[in-house]
Order: sequence, then C-alpha cells, then structure tokens
Amino acid sequence: MTWGKTALAIGIVCAIGAGAAGCSVAAVGRCVDYVSMTPAEQARQATLVVDADVRSTDRTVEAFGRYRVYEATVTASRKGGKLHDRIDVIATSDQCTTSGQPVEYVDGDPLAEPGSYRLSLTRVRGGGPWQLVVPGAAERLDG
Repeated sequence: MTWGKTALAIGIVCAIGAGAAGCSVAAVGRCVDYVSMTPAEQARQATLVVDADVRSTDRTVEAFGRYRVYEATVTASRKGGKLHDRIDVIATSDQCTTSGQPVEYVDGDPLAEPGSYRLSLTRVRGGGPWQLVVPGAAERLDG
C-alpha cells in the first residue's frame, strides 16, 4: 500500500472509531496538563486572590465542559479584588473536559462544600466567570 492510501485508511479508521465512541466535532473538549504550583506560585500567576465565602448556585456555564457556578462574596482582598464584591467562580477541572457534558474531578469538586476559601483566580476567556488558576487553587479557611 502506498503512503497516500495508508494515510487515507488510517483517517477512515479514526473517523469510524470516533463515531463508534460517540464523539463528534461539536462535542470536542480539551485536556490540559496543569503544572503543579505551590500556593505562593498560584498567587503570583493569579489575576485575583481573595478570601471569600463561597456557596453553590443552580447555574452552570459552558467553558469546554459544563461547570457549576459558585457565588463568592469577598471578605478579604489579597490581590486585585474589592472587599464585599460578589463574583461568580468555577472550579477548574483536573480531568479532560467534553463540551456540553458536566466536568469531572479526580477527588471531587474543591468548592462543593459551602464555606470560606482563599481563591487564586483568573478570568475565563470571553468574559465569563472567574476560574481557579489551576485545579485545587482553593484553600479551605474554615475547617
């Protein structure tokens, strides 16, 4: 088989395999290998670092996967925030994401329990909610 025919055969096999696996171009997500960061490195990389009271909402947002939106009321500003601002936050997934599907986490969503957290955040592209700068960039403050 010539190189051109081999490439075509591989392409057809991949297309059939993706279809059989339930994949489609519209459902493409992303896989990101985040660099492990200390809390100090997270703070340096973040645009916004705040202590905040966090609670779940019934809203979701699509950002390469469906994320639960949390409402955070800022109680202390460490970098870039204003005291008592209310901001929307999502917990960055540590797993590959698929557009339209709920995101997954290896050890569970780090913001699932309401409470006080120190959050190292960056803005979601396109002006959406704030997101953890890396997965796990939420330090529980109240036990």
